[in-house]
Amino acid sequence: MASTAGALLIYKGELLLVERAIDPKKGYWDLPGGFIEYGESLEQGLQRELNEELGLELATEKFSYFGSFANQYTYNQVLYHTCDSFFVYLLDSKISPQARDDVAGWQWHNLKNLPLDKIAFTSVKQGLKKLSQQTIIPIYK
Repeated sequence: MASTAGALLIYKGELLLVERAIDPKKGYWDLPGGFIEYGESLEQGLQRELNEELGLELATEKFSYFGSFANQYTYNQVLYHTCDSFFVYLLDSKISPQARDDVAGWQWHNLKNLPLDKIAFTSVKQGLKKLSQQTIIPIYK
């Protein structure tokens, strides 16, 4: 089983989603993040992925663990079983990151109107559904 980490980057009721530039699920929306490398913590891997994908340097101490969900990820005809962990990061201002690496683009989405039918992975859909049901997360900072 492989581990991944994804960021729920939130600013005033909006969530930043990224468009996948590669398969699987090229063109679908996803959370920024990715696979954790050997020797990394989830937070370190997420910080690295945010830099690689969006050019962001975010402090790991501001990540708040949100939850984890099982997923399956097929790459080069190999099926990987993953445990996808998500972290909330409440932004102080709205950012305009750079789409890099395996990200084709990005877009802000209202948390009350997320494009669940265009989300790449089951685990992300589950996480977003859970997020939309939360009342304890201060989404309006």
